[in-house]
Amino acid sequence: MLQNLDCEPKTLRAINVGARRRRILEAAGELIAREGMDALSMRKLAREAGFSVTTLYNLFGSRDDIVCALVHDLVDRIDRILDVEAPLDDPIERCRAVITVSIAYILEHESLCRPMFVALYAGLSAPPSDRFGMPERAAGMQRVAIEAAVERGLLRDVLAPDVLGSQIYHGYDMACSLWARGLIDTAEFEARALYGLYVALLSVASDALRPDLEAELKKLEPDLRGPARSGDKPEDDEEITA
Repeated sequence: MLQNLDCEPKTLRAINVGARRRRILEAAGELIAREGMDALSMRKLAREAGFSVTTLYNLFGSRDDIVCALVHDLVDRIDRILDVEAPLDDPIERCRAVITVSIAYILEHESLCRPMFVALYAGLSAPPSDRFGMPERAAGMQRVAIEAAVERGLLRDVLAPDVLGSQIYHGYDMACSLWARGLIDTAEFEARALYGLYVALLSVASDALRPDLEAELKKLEPDLRGPARSGDKPEDDEEITA
């Protein structure tokens, strides 16, 4: 009986802490989407969330830690969507969906993602890499699908899945950086990321899969126009909020 009483407050405390953390992340996202990254100060966020600055520091740490948590929360949400929309039954489609689903989510939440990404790529709000850990998480999403494809004989087991996944992520990351800064439009963002994916998969593709990947690559070529020239502006990126 005493043991049960001792466990109950810990459970309630964990629930309360989780609810507070979620509220703070929601408030941070709303603040960035509404006013941009410059508005994300600890004092302003505390007012927005309805907590003290001390609570923010206790639950997260610094401003950069909150940005880090926001990005990880974004990836968590994308992961959950992937599990529903692109199960590992079709691992090649899962590889593709890691890119298409994440881009769709980013575009759906562009008012938050674009200014946050611009700041991260510019190094204006970047936690140390050992705390941030996003390349490893993103590469891991591809690694799981690649390993499933190897098990099904769709890909040859000649390259390390984690290294291949990391290379796919680097191509995606570069395309995302160009899009965030308004240098390419959304169609080219997706085309560049998918092109990098298919080229990487082609290096280990089975003979049966190669023609499909080559066909996908040919279909993407018209959208690969290169970064916009100085003074040019993609049609669907009318305004950039940093």
